[in-house]
Amino acid sequence: MKKQLTSIFLAAAMALSAVGCGGADSSSGGEAADTPKEFHSAESAQAFVESMGVGWNLGNSLDPSNCTWVSDDMDYETAWGNPKVTKELIKSVHDKGFDTIRVPVTWSDHSEGDDHKIKAKWFDRVQEVVDWCIDEGFYVIVNIHHEDKWLTKASSDYDKTIKEYKDLWTQIADRFKNYDEHLILESMNEIGFDDIGVQKGCELMNKINGEFVDLVRKSGGNNDKRYLLLAGYWTDIDRTIEGGIKMPEGDDRTMLSVHYYSPSTFAIADLTSTWGYQETWGTDEEFDYLEGQMQKLKENYVDKGVPVIIGEYGATVKDKDLKSVVLYISSVMKSAREHNMCPILWDAGSCIDRETGEYKLEGLEAALADTISAADKAA
Repeated sequence: MKKQLTSIFLAAAMALSAVGCGGADSSSGGEAADTPKEFHSAESAQAFVESMGVGWNLGNSLDPSNCTWVSDDMDYETAWGNPKVTKELIKSVHDKGFDTIRVPVTWSDHSEGDDHKIKAKWFDRVQEVVDWCIDEGFYVIVNIHHEDKWLTKASSDYDKTIKEYKDLWTQIADRFKNYDEHLILESMNEIGFDDIGVQKGCELMNKINGEFVDLVRKSGGNNDKRYLLLAGYWTDIDRTIEGGIKMPEGDDRTMLSVHYYSPSTFAIADLTSTWGYQETWGTDEEFDYLEGQMQKLKENYVDKGVPVIIGEYGATVKDKDLKSVVLYISSVMKSAREHNMCPILWDAGSCIDRETGEYKLEGLEAALADTISAADKAA
């Protein structure tokens, strides 16, 4: 896909060197490449986000956590029901028109010692998957995922928590420091601090996001200019805005991440949920709410120079009218793009078949086609 870079010449140069444009050298032995790749900057962070088109999450593959029933760390990848990730799957997703892939990773389950050293085999496997994505031409987002069991304790024991946070990110930032602009690092996933309230929680979130940016910027290679994705408060739109999540001053290469699963009674709940459930989606009121939430993000962030990525959105299929699921997914994607944001579909295996690489939900490919095509033309 064409990327919105600073010049037509750079875009053409990228097209000529699409294979291996951002990954580590094949001789790297599972470590960072010795030489930074050429880094192509967009005219602005907003232009960069718009060039990312629409995205897809590699959900429930490298992010399973607390899998006490497996005896080998490497079995985590299949512990939540998905097969091992293959190059063929990555290619199939890219062939469907997705320009961005988010690779959620849980790291703490694969770290050890007081310095939280990430186990080599796990690190190498994550890098292998990232390299497949980079070689396919994706923008790739790497984060720390399902780390709430310790990261939410920052409100009660900041020093201990931030040490583990920095220990992990120091290693991750170093491993990927020489990748080009296609590699994006995301500070955290769905974290908040309910014990201190939204206002103070957002202040703490801003502090940790600031620590993340400072650490990455000082870690060498291309990380001084890398585009970074900073999580909103619980990645919730209203609480992020209400509490005042903001980008660090003086850094024009940061972006905000929020998620969209509203109403949760449709997007998340099923018949076993005691807190509410609905089988269908698509009333006028629900469309109005969707547009209103996207407009809030545009007015509070995009229009003020802070690019926004909808890092996750989607709906579970259990006990749902599948036509409503397709309508929901396509509507959120379309609205996000219309408000100049990059939407990244959460898929734990219900949307694209992990074995065949084909769409599983009937009608989803056709429902997404116009938005994907428009995003490609705009990139």
